[in-house]
Amino acid sequence: MIDFIIKYWIEFLLTGLTGGVVYVFRQYLGLKQGMQSLLRNEIVRIYDTQMKLGYCSSYMKENIKDMYESYHLLKGNGLVTSMVNQLYDLPSERKEK
Repeated sequence: MIDFIIKYWIEFLLTGLTGGVVYVFRQYLGLKQGMQSLLRNEIVRIYDTQMKLGYCSSYMKENIKDMYESYHLLKGNGLVTSMVNQLYDLPSERKEK
């Protein structure tokens, strides 16, 4: 009886456990890629808006810094890096005409 349990049930349980681990890993990858895409999209949206305005307030720069750090931890690409650097170079206040 113990041989039957060892031979079949342990294999069955380990197969189920492996399938569960693969499922959780795929979910993790999906969430990671989704979060990376959302952060990239928001940084690009802020970039477009602020470049049109010609300035980027200090609180917006702080927000961008936090988003970029999270994006970078998720192994984001270099396109956003150049955008973030351009945003940092913008003046913090609107120039009066």
